[in-house]
Amino acid sequence: MAMSAFQLSSITLLFLSLTGCGGGGADNASSPTNSTENTVPQCAVNSIDIPRGSGAVAVSDSLQCSDADGDTLSYEPSTIQSDGVASGSYTQTITISDGQGGQTQVALPYQITNQAPSCLQSSQPEVSLSQSSLIVSSYLSCNDNNGDSLTFTPQAIDTSEQTAGEYTQQISYSDGELSASLDFKYTLSGDVQTELTRCELIRQSVEMSPESDVVVTCDDSYAYITSDTYPNHDLMNGIKATNEQIPVPAVGYAAPIKLESQPAASPTTIDAALGVAINGVPIYDYSAAGELDLFNYDPSVDTVALGQLDNCGGHAGRGDDYHYHAAPTCMMDAMETLSDDTIIGWGYDGYPLYGFNNPDGSAISQGDLELCNGIADDTFGYRYHLSAAPPYVFQCLVGEVDTRDLPRVAPLSGGADRANLRPPSGDVQNLTHTVDADGKRTMRYDYQGENYYVTYSPSKDKANCYEFEMKAISNSGAIQTGTYCR
Repeated sequence: MAMSAFQLSSITLLFLSLTGCGGGGADNASSPTNSTENTVPQCAVNSIDIPRGSGAVAVSDSLQCSDADGDTLSYEPSTIQSDGVASGSYTQTITISDGQGGQTQVALPYQITNQAPSCLQSSQPEVSLSQSSLIVSSYLSCNDNNGDSLTFTPQAIDTSEQTAGEYTQQISYSDGELSASLDFKYTLSGDVQTELTRCELIRQSVEMSPESDVVVTCDDSYAYITSDTYPNHDLMNGIKATNEQIPVPAVGYAAPIKLESQPAASPTTIDAALGVAINGVPIYDYSAAGELDLFNYDPSVDTVALGQLDNCGGHAGRGDDYHYHAAPTCMMDAMETLSDDTIIGWGYDGYPLYGFNNPDGSAISQGDLELCNGIADDTFGYRYHLSAAPPYVFQCLVGEVDTRDLPRVAPLSGGADRANLRPPSGDVQNLTHTVDADGKRTMRYDYQGENYYVTYSPSKDKANCYEFEMKAISNSGAIQTGTYCR
């Protein structure tokens, strides 16, 4: 249809108007409207070798990342933990963020490597024929760059059937993965009179333990009995009054035993372990409720009387750590040789703990044991004893001790649920503790007709971490899950 002159004139005016406002005219091309977009960071990945025992290693050291916008990059996770991780090949997914919404993920391959330990014989012992065994580690100088504890095979040489002369014994040592050996030389003589040092005596006592992974090291002041506090014997069964804690290994627990014992001006009582059994399990006083009134027995805090202990004299405490409050009967039953002169444990003041009789086999009469459940000793100056009646083990320390040096097991990290449990008042029924072949531990019990449980399995991704699930009275029966770590 033909347009009128008026319509053509209107279109022309509209075109001129748009052109004058910059609606596409060539004269305005030099001032376009800018549009800024964030650039995602870019990364190149290099495999990394990490010696076990190196601690937390920054992932940024093995990634070559850049950001075109110049933004500061962050990494999640930012580190890889090498302590306590088995040697082998791993892959970790790393998320790289620029803080502006730009994000990328890469798969970081890494190797946890292990270096073989090395040991040299630091001195050649010359011992008497009257000495029936020779503790090997007392005469070795060892180094492990990964910080692993070493085990020795044999740990002690049986010299009881040997005659005077020079001997060579092959000793193997291992960090749990790599092993090596050396020729250990020693001399037996009928003329040598030897006296074991306190360090050697403590090592010798630990050799009697049924646990093979307990290690003793010494410096100028202390012998350190190092373990994971988790014994091989049955745990937690027989408990009637639960605190809803469950035993979790405390890797690297180092119990310091003084090498030079000195009587203190007054006895020491603390809300923590007073000593350690020879299997590396800490020993507390009879109470689970803090420091004791040493002069007045209180049955309301007696873990034995309250039914809080298992069939072996222990239970798990506030740190989900296993320890004894009474005689470690299951440990003693598992010992190949046990007599009245066998040392059962050590107080942190350096004095030994014996069984229910005197070391010579004579009975301990009522009233013989003093305030801390001990008595004077010709060899050590003092010794503690187990007893069937309260306080059962040492309830205080008679020797000098710096409480700042004493170890404590902290609650598991990962949330407040395990640190603030509120257990049931009164007894529970049918409490059982089981361990599956895959390492899963479960504690179950009944209370007022309802079944409750706490269970955990070792984490597949993080060392010394555990996947928990619990239906506990503390959380009103709600099922809670979480990852908790040492």
